[in-house]
Amino acid sequence: MNADAQINVNGIDQAEIIVSIPSYDGRYDLAKTVSVVDRGLSEFFSSRNSVIVNCDYSTNGATKDIFLGTETRIPKIYIGSQDSGGKGLVLRASLQKVIELNTSMFVIVEPDASNIQPSWIHKLLEPLEKNFQFVAPLYVHHKDEDLLNSMLIYPMTRSLYGWRIRKPVGGELALRRELVERMLEMDVWNQYVNSEGLAVCLSTLAMCFRQPMCQAFINQPRKTIRKEEPEFFSYFNDVVGTVFSLMEPLEKYWKRVKWSRPTAILGIGSEDAEPAEEIETDLDGLHERFLGGFRKYEEFWREVVSQSTYNKVQEIRNLDMNHFSFPAQTWTTILYDFAVAFRGKDDEYREHLIEALLPLFYGKALSYVRKTERMSVQQAEDAIETECVVFEENKPYLISRWEEN
Repeated sequence: MNADAQINVNGIDQAEIIVSIPSYDGRYDLAKTVSVVDRGLSEFFSSRNSVIVNCDYSTNGATKDIFLGTETRIPKIYIGSQDSGGKGLVLRASLQKVIELNTSMFVIVEPDASNIQPSWIHKLLEPLEKNFQFVAPLYVHHKDEDLLNSMLIYPMTRSLYGWRIRKPVGGELALRRELVERMLEMDVWNQYVNSEGLAVCLSTLAMCFRQPMCQAFINQPRKTIRKEEPEFFSYFNDVVGTVFSLMEPLEKYWKRVKWSRPTAILGIGSEDAEPAEEIETDLDGLHERFLGGFRKYEEFWREVVSQSTYNKVQEIRNLDMNHFSFPAQTWTTILYDFAVAFRGKDDEYREHLIEALLPLFYGKALSYVRKTERMSVQQAEDAIETECVVFEENKPYLISRWEEN
């Protein structure tokens, strides 16, 4: 990364803990996030030598002044860049700071969570002191929230790499120095990872390295601004592209995995959980986007998926809203076929491939929301777990298709 500005006001040359906060536009209250992180480190880790790092890739020149001007007890380092690669590229610079500052524990905190609390810092860092190498968050959530993770990212990473990390997409995570060193050595830093795919990449690498991992239960929902079109497609492109692109360099890891294993959850039951806010999902909009995909991508789908899967998609097309269902078996084989088609292709083809997957995802999301509309959160989670088993059962199909191509 070409770091155009690094400001280390206090001349910090060593830190036991780094908390890195990326900044990328003006919608989020960076000053509040910095203040909360400062309180968390001061309250729970006052005896540790800590630093807060802002990785800034925004075009808003005021971000630097906001970060450095926020009063904190913990020292700060600002890293700015004009590179166009995105959030992941700039966050990689903070990973390199772990090596430069001989840091033991590293945390990423996104600025978009409007309800972040100092206790989150404690919950993410405490497991690292208990010799866990990687910590993913487990938030309270509404059953219809973050359907991309529930329907695609979680089932795929679980079936590929064998760890049940419910939220591999972040937005917060923590890891130890030893893991950071190994990750920086891996040849995985592509355009998807360098944009929005870093959290998925770090979670995936941690699964591959088979080091002690856990999930930190955060007894609150993560409140943030929901992504709308076209922002959602950009995010979809990056995180799905990350999952697919990592399959090539990490082939030796995922091919030998047959089944997944549970991942420890720390902190659950220690506090009352705050209920998640209600979410209104536009079912008609999802249905329209699904059907709209046939007009643009029908012939392309025929080329990518097997004939039997294509026939099933045509059957789903003819279902009305009251009977709409997208079977787990069909969704699984679609994703496996798309992953195989992604392999070895140029950037233009890959972008079109992921774009063509989006309407099918909308169809799957619609099916899930309808299926679970009268379910409790736990019942909906059980439904997701059942679908994940279908992914694992069909992994031999993926390996067979992969080796044919």
